[in-house]
Amino acid sequence: MQYPKAHINPKLLTFSRERMGYDIPIIAGKVPVKEERWVQWEKGEAKPTTNQLMTIAEQLDRTPGFFYLNDVPEENETLSEFRTINNMPLDGAPPKLIAAIREAKRNREQLFSFYESIKRTPQTIPKLNVFSGTVQDQARQIREWLGVTFEVQSSWTSSSNALTEWKNLLEEKDIYITQFPYVEVNACRGFAIAEEQFPVIGINSKDSYNARIFTLIHELAHVLYRDSVLINDSLSDYFGNNQTLEQKCNRLTAEILVPDQNIREGFNRDRLSVREVNRLSNKFRVSGYVILIRLMTLDYITQEEYDSLIPDFSFYNNSSGGGDGGNAYYNKIVRKGKLYLKAAFQNYFNDQINVAELANLTGWKVPNLNELAAKTFDWPEEGSYV
Repeated sequence: MQYPKAHINPKLLTFSRERMGYDIPIIAGKVPVKEERWVQWEKGEAKPTTNQLMTIAEQLDRTPGFFYLNDVPEENETLSEFRTINNMPLDGAPPKLIAAIREAKRNREQLFSFYESIKRTPQTIPKLNVFSGTVQDQARQIREWLGVTFEVQSSWTSSSNALTEWKNLLEEKDIYITQFPYVEVNACRGFAIAEEQFPVIGINSKDSYNARIFTLIHELAHVLYRDSVLINDSLSDYFGNNQTLEQKCNRLTAEILVPDQNIREGFNRDRLSVREVNRLSNKFRVSGYVILIRLMTLDYITQEEYDSLIPDFSFYNNSSGGGDGGNAYYNKIVRKGKLYLKAAFQNYFNDQINVAELANLTGWKVPNLNELAAKTFDWPEEGSYV
């Protein structure tokens, strides 16, 4: 049986594959076709079927119609605006990371449209000067801006709850947050697109809850300093008193999460032990490693005491929760972003889009939209919303 061929522009196939960071053997296996057949497609010696084109478009994060364009468009590299925290070239970025960043950028643009449709103005994110003011003063300003007190923070019942609450605080300021799956943490723990309106923060769902909390606030610091960055190295290597931007962001993050006054009042010097560090870790919802860094930085413990305790703790893996699985609705909310989903539903509730458009914009089937709305807004699941 002969299947209809898609008479695409082969240059666009090569362009899209390279933009997504795929080598030919990998992308050919995802269609699936032999490598030789893919090479023929890129040379224009053969054409994929229309069904194959649909798969190609999905894998390369394009619309099928894109491959019929006459000319290759002018388009910046997906990661061109990012620097890495170690200032090394980002070679061989995982295609799943590139896809996540491309989607985050599209969703950010859609947020402007959502807000315009319901006559809402995005909040403007304040800008901090990395070279002026102390870390303590800036951390206090940020906590006041977010409206978080230590009483509220210490009431959070788990690291998972703390991550959700920190995200909620940032999303209330119109900061778009997404969690990206299927990327190893050594390739990328997080990224920030530091725009004045709808800045984007991405965090890796494979990381533990405490690690994601630290990355989230670290990326917030980059947003406030207007520095778009991709974390491709261990943040534990960037503590210290030098004035590099990463060290400043790390110290600011630690001060936001574990304020000097609160740890001073909560630390029992006479009971210094692994148990005491774990107690403080649970109170502040950060790793024991970060607690020890704070205690030593603030001269509450000696270098010798720090050295004796630090082997018992990990900067990243102090709590569970990392992974790509889980509840489908929860995954949709954290990957698409609660800010985005709420704006999409508000457009539907205000009759700016219909239910089919809502399904397309959320990537969710119509029969499941009601439950998605309930979980997005924390409404009773027995209610009728869509």
